[in-house]
Amino acid sequence: MKKVLSVVIAALMLVSCFALASCGGNDDKLVVYTEAGFAPYEFYYNNEIVGVDIEIAKLVAEKMGKTLQIEDVNFDTIIGAVKSGKADLGIAGITITAERAEDVGFSKPYSSTEQYLIVAANDTTTKTVEDVKGKKVGVQEGTTSDILVEGLIKDGTLEGSTITPYKAPAAAAATIGSKVDVVVTDKLTAELIVANNSGLVTFPFVKADGTPAAEVEEYGVAVPKGNEDLLKVVNEVIDELLTSGKMDAYTADYSAKASEVGA
Repeated sequence: MKKVLSVVIAALMLVSCFALASCGGNDDKLVVYTEAGFAPYEFYYNNEIVGVDIEIAKLVAEKMGKTLQIEDVNFDTIIGAVKSGKADLGIAGITITAERAEDVGFSKPYSSTEQYLIVAANDTTTKTVEDVKGKKVGVQEGTTSDILVEGLIKDGTLEGSTITPYKAPAAAAATIGSKVDVVVTDKLTAELIVANNSGLVTFPFVKADGTPAAEVEEYGVAVPKGNEDLLKVVNEVIDELLTSGKMDAYTADYSAKASEVGA
């Protein structure tokens, strides 16, 4: 009887473990991977990682009764970390794509964006995709901006262009005129960078005929495939923030903070 009882108890513990989405010593932590160089979504402010994405992560951890652990890593390692279980969530202005969805699950979208071009204010000739041909392009490594420019180079649209990868779009923009000629990044981030630097301008990254270089993108939170309990909590948080207007409020607040520190 004791043996049967112990087997039943072990089985129940195993079920509980799966329900909590993790086993072992990390059940009390929600490990979130980000790259803190993408204001207003994640950036350093007073030596702390803050931003819209971090507020989402905080609320998810609170709902789950867990301690939030934020890890600042290279953007191109985030999806792999979530897939392997090293991270519980990946949240870094991650565009939902079919390729990424093969490796991880995604929350419902919480923001949308377009690709923008940043150039020097005195550059009056670089305004379209075609104008970037043969130029040195700065991008945040592993992002859809990086993937887009690489694709345009491969198909000949940007013949002669080269890519210089950076950890953060702001870092790339700081080298315009020296190491790179232009930077391609997401709209809000581009606008913040230009607002903090009078020597730069930005506008939509479009072709000469006005067609966008890429479709409108949507950000989502990356979760391990099959973890429906965690996904449900993340989607609940996103719904609450969008419905209450807090998502917009966070965006405005952190845009202002990013301008303070030049992020």
